[in-house]
Amino acid sequence: MRRGAISLEGFEQKFEADADPWQTWNSKYEAVKRASLAKAIGPRPYGRGLEIAAGNGSNTLMIANKTRRLIATEGAPAGAALVRKASQGEPHIRVVIHDVADRLPADAFDLIVISELLYYLGSEPFEMLAREVSRTLQPGGRLVLLHHVENFSDRARPADHVHGEFTALLRCPLIKSQKITARRWRAESWDRARN
Repeated sequence: MRRGAISLEGFEQKFEADADPWQTWNSKYEAVKRASLAKAIGPRPYGRGLEIAAGNGSNTLMIANKTRRLIATEGAPAGAALVRKASQGEPHIRVVIHDVADRLPADAFDLIVISELLYYLGSEPFEMLAREVSRTLQPGGRLVLLHHVENFSDRARPADHVHGEFTALLRCPLIKSQKITARRWRAESWDRARN
C-alpha cells in the first residue's frame, strides 16, 4: 500500500466522528453520482444483490429498490451501524460487517455493486476481492463499479485505472453494459456471460 493510504481503522474513526463525512446524503454532486450508479445498475429487477463497502448507507436504499434481497457489507463497525440505521424497516436488506480481504458472506449474486472502494485496497485484498466477485457473480449477473478518476492523498493505488485493473483480474467472462463518465468519476457495468 502507498504511504498515507487510509486504513479500515481510519474509516472507523471517520464514521465515529461524523455520520456523513463526505456529505453523501445531501450534496447535489453525490445525488448526481447516485443517479449514475442507478443508471449503471439498470432498470431490470435483480434477485439477490450485494453492496460491498456500503459506507454510511447513502446508496443502499436505491440499490435495495432494484433487488428482492440485498446484503450490504461494511468493514467499519461504525459505518455498518449507520447502514443499519439507514435501512431500518427494510426486511429485505441484511447488513453485514465484512472485511474485503475475507470471503464474501454468500455464494451467489445477480448484482454486485462496488462504489468508491477499490483505490483504497492494497494488492492482497484487491486480488482477493476479484477472486470473490468471480466466484459469486452468477451467469447473467451484473457487476457495477463507480470510482473517482482523479487521484487523492489517502488512496492505495492510482484512481484512474482501478476499473481496468479490477476487471482484468476477474476469472469470469464479462460483457460491457454501461459506461458513464463525469469529470471526476466514472460508473461502469458489465454482465457476466451466461456460458
